[in-house]
Amino acid sequence: MSIPRRRRSSHPAIVGAVIAAVATVVAAAIPVVLELTRDAGGSGAASPVQGTPSAGQPQPTTPVAATGTGPSPTPASPAVTASQSPQADVLPLVEVPQADDLEGWEQEPLIVAGKRHDSVLTASPCWLNDHYTVTFVVSRQFRVLEAAVGIADDSPGGGALRFTVLSDRKEVYTTTVGLGKVRPVKVDISAATQVSLRVSTTNVNQCHGDSIGAWIAPRVRR
Repeated sequence: MSIPRRRRSSHPAIVGAVIAAVATVVAAAIPVVLELTRDAGGSGAASPVQGTPSAGQPQPTTPVAATGTGPSPTPASPAVTASQSPQADVLPLVEVPQADDLEGWEQEPLIVAGKRHDSVLTASPCWLNDHYTVTFVVSRQFRVLEAAVGIADDSPGGGALRFTVLSDRKEVYTTTVGLGKVRPVKVDISAATQVSLRVSTTNVNQCHGDSIGAWIAPRVRR
């Protein structure tokens, strides 16, 4: 008596479909398992932080405080205007604009009372009440006129001369000095627009070259 064969529980097509489905699930699960394995093993790779921009995206620029390791930026210098230009506190009078020329005057080194002076204005008037005057435009920019006065040591006659300072054509200082002496001069000129220096004779016997009057280092001070 033949024994009947057992029927197969599944059709071959169904089994193949089941195997394909299982393979698909396994293939999808492998990356997840690998990622979990890396996180659990502490491989040192940092997990992405939420909100961090990925490569290729523009990143915001954050101001960085100066550390002092580099040179500090140099601020731009303000433009210097003519009114801001530095001005000398003391200026030689011969560098101030003149209202007239130096006709009858010389500018030269000179020995007065035994001492040599490099910056001297000289004049030698003739006859009584004769004089030489030179005028400078100060425009109320200075407070004081300073100088010294005397007679050149090599003057043939050596008679005394009169020295005068005028402010806007008005006499504000006068003195008489003879040979071998020097007298300091200091005059307030703060209200003056023009300042004049004058050398005058004191007697009828004086003439050109007899007595050489010297304004020594005349200067104005702010």
